[in-house]
Amino acid sequence: MAQMPSRPRSHVIEDASETAFRVLFGSDDWIIRRLTDDYGRDLEVELFEDGHATGILFGVQLKAIDKQPRKGRIGVAGIKASSLNYWRSLAYPVMVAAYSVPADQFFARWAHGYDWHHKSHTAVCTAECTNGPKTVTFNYGQIHRLTSDAIARLPEHLLFFRAAREGDLRNRPMPVHIDGESVDGHALASVEQQVRRLGETTGHVHVVGPDQLAVRLTYSRSTIRAVLPGDMRSATIHLHPGVYADPQGHVSLAADGLATLCQLFIGLKADSRAADLMITIAPHSLVLFLTDFPKVVGPELVEMGREDVVDVLAAEELRRRLLR
Repeated sequence: MAQMPSRPRSHVIEDASETAFRVLFGSDDWIIRRLTDDYGRDLEVELFEDGHATGILFGVQLKAIDKQPRKGRIGVAGIKASSLNYWRSLAYPVMVAAYSVPADQFFARWAHGYDWHHKSHTAVCTAECTNGPKTVTFNYGQIHRLTSDAIARLPEHLLFFRAAREGDLRNRPMPVHIDGESVDGHALASVEQQVRRLGETTGHVHVVGPDQLAVRLTYSRSTIRAVLPGDMRSATIHLHPGVYADPQGHVSLAADGLATLCQLFIGLKADSRAADLMITIAPHSLVLFLTDFPKVVGPELVEMGREDVVDVLAAEELRRRLLR
């Protein structure tokens, strides 16, 4: 028999990943559409309620992997930075779903949740951490398993993402839950009290308990991290050891927690009212003036038409230099 073309294994497992994904989202609550144009998204998924479209969407990039997870972990290397930038520019979140064909298991992370600028918030920033590498790696663990329980929580997470994307923090204060540990001797309770004072008096932020759906603001000795429900978007600020040791350090910690929240919303290209909060916290913040944070958010503020915030930060930095 004459030799005929064979089908590449990569095509086989790619088709297997799409079939498995459709089975996983097999209820009438989800409509899955195959995208014909290849811009780094394979599928578009829409939430339906009682048979009616909701307009609540998310994109999916499928990554089929022909190997077993190792100790419950799996990785996808070589994701183009250009693709990641494109996904993050979209109005809806994009799920990067890794499918282990031998294990018949899906793992999922959100492109919007990739903390692109986290390295640029350290004291020294190289050209690579400012501009970013050409490719990135998505690592998955057991917490990223895409199960039926995780899918059941998706609707509320998608609704929250859309509300955060709209960014109207004046008319609809954003719920925030605070957790973590003490920093430089300042108890988390005292920091939370200051977050309430700074955030709630402006009407932008409402601190809530752990049982409510909210942005999670987590303090540790080395970072402050703000995360949307479902890890759909995150922002991280890296701290300098000991800089909050001053008796008023809890006030600065609160301001810098809100700065992390501001970065989260500004990165979402949300309503510019999120930038108003930066003006309120500028006199109390340390991270705004000890790191490259302004270099990261500055261009985004200008793009939003908020040069006034950039001017406030520059004036505050000049005031502090004169006081030294």
